[in-house]
Amino acid sequence: MTVEPHPDLPPSLYKYCSQDAARAILSNQTLQFSRPGLFNDGFDLRIALAINIDEKAVIERALDQIYEGAYGPEPFLPGNKLGALLLLMRVFFRNKPEPDAFREAIRPAIEELIANRKNMLRQLCNELAAETAKFKVLCLSSSGTIAPMWGNYADNIHGAALHFAPREEDSLFLAARPVSYVDHDPILFDDQGFTDWLSGRRGLGDSDLLSQFLYTKTAEWAPEREWRIVAGNGWKPDDEREYVEFSTRDLEAVVFGFRSNATFRGEITKLVTERYPECRLREMRLADGQMTYEIVDL
Repeated sequence: MTVEPHPDLPPSLYKYCSQDAARAILSNQTLQFSRPGLFNDGFDLRIALAINIDEKAVIERALDQIYEGAYGPEPFLPGNKLGALLLLMRVFFRNKPEPDAFREAIRPAIEELIANRKNMLRQLCNELAAETAKFKVLCLSSSGTIAPMWGNYADNIHGAALHFAPREEDSLFLAARPVSYVDHDPILFDDQGFTDWLSGRRGLGDSDLLSQFLYTKTAEWAPEREWRIVAGNGWKPDDEREYVEFSTRDLEAVVFGFRSNATFRGEITKLVTERYPECRLREMRLADGQMTYEIVDL
């Protein structure tokens, strides 16, 4: 099945590897998808959501919208169970109550919902975290010259970065999506959004909560320039790791760290020559006169 790529999908994606990981990936022609509990970020797929509202304004607006939903002349599309109930009230309770009396009768329930929104959010985030904790994820980067990545994931520059460029219509890498980096909790609802939810016009499913969980990290991780491929629960839901085959044509290059030794380079060169005929061998090195890395052909 053809995957619709993200509109900003970069032409190249990189997997930083230790020497052992590079040998295993190239020998088996597979990449490891892992549960987030194995990642080095304890908050991965455990983000907190926020509801930033003006409480008084939301209460008054929600009361108005609930009355309009039950007794107003204009149609509306229900977004949750309350919305469906309000539509039923239009059918079975045709005698309109006095608006102010109606508002005051339901005001305590609305105020209680707003007062308890933090508990609601906490429960929602815990439920989403429990669901996504079973997901399998492959983490990649849009750049092959990130110094901390070479230090943290590539054996302190002794390892390699595998350079992938999707060439097949059904390439695994076409499913990659970018990670967003935030310095504050993502906003679930603003004033109008929360008002619509309280008055039955909007459901939690109208917000892409799952994507926020899967593709959001704190700003401290922004230098990684991460793209990730999410495989849901995977093909073997009980396993913490799964190994997924990729096309040999999608391996554009193996980029050696400049500290990698001759033995490692020889082993990888042999594997590439035998199994990846379209793959190039390259090296990451210090750029002349600059405090940056560059990648050059060998």
